[in-house]
Amino acid sequence: MDNMTFEMVASKLQDELIDALKNNKELNEYELIVFKYVFISELNVPLLEDFGVEIVDDSFILYVIPDDLELNLLRKLDDAFDRFDVSFMSNSYNVIKLKFRLSD
Repeated sequence: MDNMTFEMVASKLQDELIDALKNNKELNEYELIVFKYVFISELNVPLLEDFGVEIVDDSFILYVIPDDLELNLLRKLDDAFDRFDVSFMSNSYNVIKLKFRLSD
């Protein structure tokens, strides 16, 4: 996928996630699956099937499979989701937990 397509999809996804977080929307299982699908298939983020995307308070969390993760993808995600602060969270699984917290 070229960078322009990645940025367009990520921008739309960022808008949807901001809307959900700012309005404290309760997302149903189907909506979370759609978010997970977009991250996996459109942005090529190797999410863990069982967890994928989680919405908590003012953040969303991605559960990423480290073996398939490319460093430049992390940079692209950080750049594309510019309204969020990205941090790594510790966990006991063999996954990378990335927390995207909505910045003020």
